[in-house]
Amino acid sequence: MTFNHKFIMRTLSVILGIEGVAMILSLGTAIYDGDRETSIGFAISTGVLLILAILARSVSSGFSIKMKARESYFVVLVCWLTMIVGGTLPYLLTGNGYGVIDSIFESVASWTTSSAWVINVNTMPRALVLWKATSNWLGGMGIIVLTIMVFSTLGVNAQKLAGAELRGAEIEKHTARMADTVKVLYLLYIGVSALELLLLLAGGLPKFVALVNAMSTMSTAGIIDYKSAVANHFTPFVKVVLVIFSVLASLNFVIYLKLAKRKIGEAFRDIELRVFIGIIAGATVFSTAVLLIYGRYETLFEAIVNSVTGVVSFACTTGFPLERVDTWPSVLRLLMVVLMLIGGCAYSTSGGIKVVRFTVFVKMIGRGIYKRIHPRAVKPLMIGDAPVSALNASSISTYILLFLGLYVVSAIVISLENFDMETTLSAPIALLTNCGVGFGKLSTASYSMFSQPGKLYCAFLMLMGRLEMYALLILFSRSFWSPDRTH
Repeated sequence: MTFNHKFIMRTLSVILGIEGVAMILSLGTAIYDGDRETSIGFAISTGVLLILAILARSVSSGFSIKMKARESYFVVLVCWLTMIVGGTLPYLLTGNGYGVIDSIFESVASWTTSSAWVINVNTMPRALVLWKATSNWLGGMGIIVLTIMVFSTLGVNAQKLAGAELRGAEIEKHTARMADTVKVLYLLYIGVSALELLLLLAGGLPKFVALVNAMSTMSTAGIIDYKSAVANHFTPFVKVVLVIFSVLASLNFVIYLKLAKRKIGEAFRDIELRVFIGIIAGATVFSTAVLLIYGRYETLFEAIVNSVTGVVSFACTTGFPLERVDTWPSVLRLLMVVLMLIGGCAYSTSGGIKVVRFTVFVKMIGRGIYKRIHPRAVKPLMIGDAPVSALNASSISTYILLFLGLYVVSAIVISLENFDMETTLSAPIALLTNCGVGFGKLSTASYSMFSQPGKLYCAFLMLMGRLEMYALLILFSRSFWSPDRTH
């Protein structure tokens, strides 16, 4: 298969440029803190990325904007790998002695918005903590989506890039151009993030901790408990703020576009939204009842607050390591696994199989039962008022089977680490859904006990989950590389 190399280089120049500019805030923080070694590390990292961006741009002059559908998957994968490699530079160059594999793991976890970690955040200088949060925030919306906005003036086929980046449902263009839709989404993303920051400040969190947690929560990347500041201020108000914004970040951002266009009724009639809220509400009621029956909390208020926090932690794949659900009854731990598998909505910052896929899959099962009873009946598969095409239904079935197949293989691979069954079986789900928090040894989202090859495999699973598997697995397809089959 031939590639549009100049277009790929131009895309990489944008990615490298964005990442290099994003590091400037951390560089300024290191300088402000008087941390000379960290300042030098970030200065070198920023300089390398910006120089590479200029070089990539210089060799991409005269590039063609024509791009094939399969080529878009390759572009997205190359861009994500570039971001991850670039993101490891500050960990390696700031003089903290972090190893290469640990640095790669942290970079992958940050960009894929997973709460998993191998380097304790309290051993990091503030500038590096800020870089971790910045990576979370940019990775949450998807750096490719930002690239589409930058390419808006070039006439690049944004639909193909977005399709390779955001899987799970048909992409809707709610403005005249895809790039305009992306701009609106980013403005909403920035606005909601700023609102959360103000509320966390009002809740008593220190300014720096409030900033990094606003970025990590909006990207559903968990809590960054720097110097135990969050734990010391983990009041019901702060819990409610983190929960609300985790849920907001897990909603389909198309809903916000509808609200912005004053299509309020249409937004709230969205079937995925109603199912998602229903899942959270039902799981919260059930969890509260079980916790009260088992006497884990003395008051109804405590049970409700902790149930909501735990349910949202897993349903939104945010992964709050401060909520020790590993001590809850077994029935609730199993419920959390199911919530983690389902995940949030399509076109959100959360991971998991996605609510829309889960809804279609359940409806397919229901239709299958109905057809067994009434074999001659014509019963279309409906999501709301819209029928689901046979192609989409088949794609969803294939995705879920692929997810489960990869889970089984990964559980076998991770079993080589010789951990307990709870750790072994929950790790692949936590990584593939980008939740990070699991059970057993993973209740705090720490993967530091894994071997070096094990950490690399965990990083691979996080990337697979963020790219929803296809952008990676498609590279192993013979037809992808066959020039005579390229369309």
